[in-house]
Amino acid sequence: MIDSRILWLLLLLAAPLTAQEIESDPEITTHTPLRVFLITIDQGDEVWENFGHNAILIRNQATGEAIAWNWGIFDFADVDFIPRFLRGTMRYSMMGMDPDAMLRAYAADNRSIYSNEILLTLEESAALASFVRWNALEENRYYIYDYFRDNCSTRIRDALDLVLGGRLEEIFGEEMTDRTWRWHARRLVQGTLWIDQGLSFLLGTRGDRTITQWEAMFVPMVLMERLEEVVLDRGPLLGPREILFEADRAPTPTEAPTLSLLFPLLGIIGALTFVLLGRSAGRAAKIAFGTLATGWLAFAGALGMILVLVWFTDHVFIHRNVNILLTSPLSILVIPLLLAALTRSERAAGWQGRWAGVGMLIIAVGSLVGVLLQLGVITQGNAEVISVALPVNLGLAVAILRHHREARG
Repeated sequence: MIDSRILWLLLLLAAPLTAQEIESDPEITTHTPLRVFLITIDQGDEVWENFGHNAILIRNQATGEAIAWNWGIFDFADVDFIPRFLRGTMRYSMMGMDPDAMLRAYAADNRSIYSNEILLTLEESAALASFVRWNALEENRYYIYDYFRDNCSTRIRDALDLVLGGRLEEIFGEEMTDRTWRWHARRLVQGTLWIDQGLSFLLGTRGDRTITQWEAMFVPMVLMERLEEVVLDRGPLLGPREILFEADRAPTPTEAPTLSLLFPLLGIIGALTFVLLGRSAGRAAKIAFGTLATGWLAFAGALGMILVLVWFTDHVFIHRNVNILLTSPLSILVIPLLLAALTRSERAAGWQGRWAGVGMLIIAVGSLVGVLLQLGVITQGNAEVISVALPVNLGLAVAILRHHREARG
């Protein structure tokens, strides 16, 4: 079986049409017979494929020319790709593609493909065709990608809304759902635990705002489903859904994951381990305690530093993140103090032990504050982080303070 990364590369590099090929089409007028289709691609295996994809296919019935307009193009080879990714200003673009090559690549990657004809008038079809050709010009094709608010799906939503005179936003702009950005993201990436938990950890309070149907259309499958419901004065906006390719894989999850008991269990075990090891006077127990404590503090501190550094980027959905109180960057400062208190003589390590205890107590209190804030002041879906970090931080604080008290006699 061909590696999916190779197929994706073929999709990006082998299928685009040149500007000359696109511009060779006769001038489009309100009399040009055009058929327009919404192409929706379901989930794939790679992380960036979990959210699905979509494109608009426009076929000129007079010339036979068909072009798939794709807003999901990015290039790993861009010299500033990594810096832009880290800053939250990743650059995407749109272009016209050969529909057959594009669909073959997705089918070979075992991703379900759906097609709905968009039932536009001649005037609306001509306006859409003119818009996408303008959008594909070198000076217009690039945009700053936003995972939730400006992606391949919202670009299609906005293009259709433009030619429909704002009718879609009028219908869906104020219709609230009972879902959030976080709910949709976790629903779609839950197949890989570390991706699910990593994304959930990084999403701050902005990710927990209840969103409208208009905003939920950032997910291609949701866009298709909502547009299938639209009935204009002249009739339905979309024709029946056709399955161009049906993948042999589990269906896309319809619900986000709930809290697994694994996380509270890990938190309790971690807390008890620190408390019990901290009470033992044996050398082996002290080594084990120092090793485990250093590992946890380094891990938590690194996560906290990430949340600090993100404030200097445009990753706005990571800002205002309560997890910074549960995985505090102060944890890193406790490590050398704790190791000194464990390895030096009791008299020589007195002040290190005292400040290690104070630092860990501050972190534990911060964890409690982070939890209390969510009892009515702030909403953030971080139950897994709380389940692990809160008991572990409390248990480690108790262990360090007890060790220091006993060292002082």
